[in-house]
Amino acid sequence: MDKLLRMLVYVVVPIILIIVLFRWNIWFGLLGIVLFVLVIAAANRSRIYFIRGKIQYGKGNLDEAVKLLGKAVKGGKTSVEAMASYGFVLFKAGHLQEAEEVLVKAVQKSSTADQRNFAKSNLALVLWKKGSLDEALEMLKEVISEYKTTAVYGSIGYLAIEKGALDYAMKINLEAYDFNSDDPIIIDNLAHLYHLTGDFDKASELFGKLIEKNPGFPEAYYDYGRFLEDTGKYEEAFEMYNKALSCTFNFNSTITKEQVGERRDKVESLMKNT
Repeated sequence: MDKLLRMLVYVVVPIILIIVLFRWNIWFGLLGIVLFVLVIAAANRSRIYFIRGKIQYGKGNLDEAVKLLGKAVKGGKTSVEAMASYGFVLFKAGHLQEAEEVLVKAVQKSSTADQRNFAKSNLALVLWKKGSLDEALEMLKEVISEYKTTAVYGSIGYLAIEKGALDYAMKINLEAYDFNSDDPIIIDNLAHLYHLTGDFDKASELFGKLIEKNPGFPEAYYDYGRFLEDTGKYEEAFEMYNKALSCTFNFNSTITKEQVGERRDKVESLMKNT
């Protein structure tokens, strides 16, 4: 009933009025259309900012995405999705405190389990970057129990490895791979884990699959470089480290350019001495 009433108020009645205006005078009719479009745009301003922000984020314009999503959230009534997305972009831009505040509000405002888990999956990343690895991992365990997405599997798979809980890490990363065996982050997590646990054959197979996908994040090449380094393939490792350095590093990257540069220099020395 509410939807029908809103349709009458916001669509049917304005259209009738515009028709009446056109019958009265064509210029009044055109003016009515312009006013109708402006009213609709104003009423949906937050949604428009949200869409524009997502587009800019997709283009890699992080600062612009922060501005637009911030306007979407601060411009009045907004969705939990917009708040959680804004929190994630703030996190990626390195604004941890502000990101945490926005994401906590998103969790509190959530009216469905999916909304709550989406917000918590991003909040867990903030906690991880703040140094609360245990709390972040426990939060993602709660999320993944009822909200299974590729992004969450990628996050929890990495944090489990970072924690050093290798048995659980193997369990959750195999589960992630079953869920989406084509996602580069999931492949990288599992390949890196096989490397750490000494299963070099499986690691080699998965790293080969990963590199074929031309991933755009530096960890993929860095992890493969470490594997190649451990197998004595220094020239190939050197090439992977260079590829890693050509990627964009963000605040949420799990490695730094300095780390990669140090590994590359080390391998370069080894190449000269062999």
